[in-house]
Amino acid sequence: MDFNKELLLEKARFVLKTAEKLGATQTEITIAMRTTALTRLANSIIDQNVAENHATIQTEVYIGKKKGSTFVEVMDNESIAKAVENAVKIAKMSPEDTDFISLPSPHPYTAIPIEYLISKNTMSATPEDRAEAAKSVIDTAHSIDDRIKAVAGAISHGLGERVIMNSLGVEAYEAGTYSDIDLTILAEDGKEQTAGWMRDQNVDFTKLHIKKVAEIAAKKAADGFGMQIIEPKNYEVVMEPAALSGILLYVAYFGFSAVMYQAYQSFLREKIGTKLFSEKFNMWDDSLDKRAINRTSFDDEGFPKSKVELVSDGVVKSLAYDSLTAGKDGVTSTGHHNKEAGRSLPFPTCTFMGEGDSNVEEMIAETKDGLLITHFHYMNPVSPTEGIFTALTRDGTWKIENGEIKYPVRTLRFTDAVPRFLGTINLIGKYQPINSHAFKVPPVKLPSFTISSIQK
Repeated sequence: MDFNKELLLEKARFVLKTAEKLGATQTEITIAMRTTALTRLANSIIDQNVAENHATIQTEVYIGKKKGSTFVEVMDNESIAKAVENAVKIAKMSPEDTDFISLPSPHPYTAIPIEYLISKNTMSATPEDRAEAAKSVIDTAHSIDDRIKAVAGAISHGLGERVIMNSLGVEAYEAGTYSDIDLTILAEDGKEQTAGWMRDQNVDFTKLHIKKVAEIAAKKAADGFGMQIIEPKNYEVVMEPAALSGILLYVAYFGFSAVMYQAYQSFLREKIGTKLFSEKFNMWDDSLDKRAINRTSFDDEGFPKSKVELVSDGVVKSLAYDSLTAGKDGVTSTGHHNKEAGRSLPFPTCTFMGEGDSNVEEMIAETKDGLLITHFHYMNPVSPTEGIFTALTRDGTWKIENGEIKYPVRTLRFTDAVPRFLGTINLIGKYQPINSHAFKVPPVKLPSFTISSIQK
């Protein structure tokens, strides 16, 4: 299965030749092509059915230690050449990056077997398959409760391809299929409107938990009536995987990125080798693990991916590096260079948190005065150097009293420091069969989590 491999390689070679002619001493090119088919739901009907092919080209050129880059969404040679020309112009007028040593040279990587990256079921999925899934979602949701008002969300699948190439001989290609169902279900009773959410992701479209996702989201909506206002303070908290994953994404980005660390913006600065979290907390990044959602053999520099122990028994162990940050610290890249919309930054993207032997039911039973949280949104850093973040709860939060769920609560805001609330952990559950987030994270029970305000 070559898909668009030769086309992408041809375009990458064209970039390298163009940059060389314009005087670049080193050049790196990242080309990504994505084919997506999507069925969108709104008001319990199919609202949109689309398919698109989308390509992006990111070029980075160096003239000595001066760097210029461009990010474009074109594939014709004339436009590509113009983008390379602009990158060279930017490099010529830029100050020298004294930390730059060199782009990476070729390193052999362990290719992930194609059967783990490509699903024939996803490749052959049709609009009719998505429509059938949509009907199942709508019927399932409305069967849960008469107050279910509307089903919204999207069911999608597609193929992603990318080529990484540089002027030192790096040449890497990889492709993978993906599928996703993301639902928000609304309910009304004439006085109040509630919402429930759930998501699943898989390489294989036929392995999405279509009906289960609808059931969970609809039940959360139906159980959300009678929301009450509670006092902002520290509560025990049971976090479902999506809630904790959202926090750990920010922890990975602002804490374990070597860029943030070297810029003194990480709360882990001077903490490597220090016990900062609960001894029950273990976290690592491993893109080669079969359980990872977004598996890949190499990073956006074409450097081989490697497993990185981030936290072991509460002790901070290591950071995520790319070639530039690794050169600055005199270490080897861990293969975590990421390019997104023109910005380059190393950080963990296939992160795991170690499992325990508990479950949500036991966690609730062990909670005296606490909350059950589905997930967060509008998350932002308050003080990255202290690991303080804030976000709002969304689509289902419930008050727990003396081991029982008592009532749903209004939207809450948390503001707390990660080392504090992950400094002690009561219980850890097992991985869930539904992949609600890119990180592989179990549910957890924490003894103290700061709710700073509540929506009146």
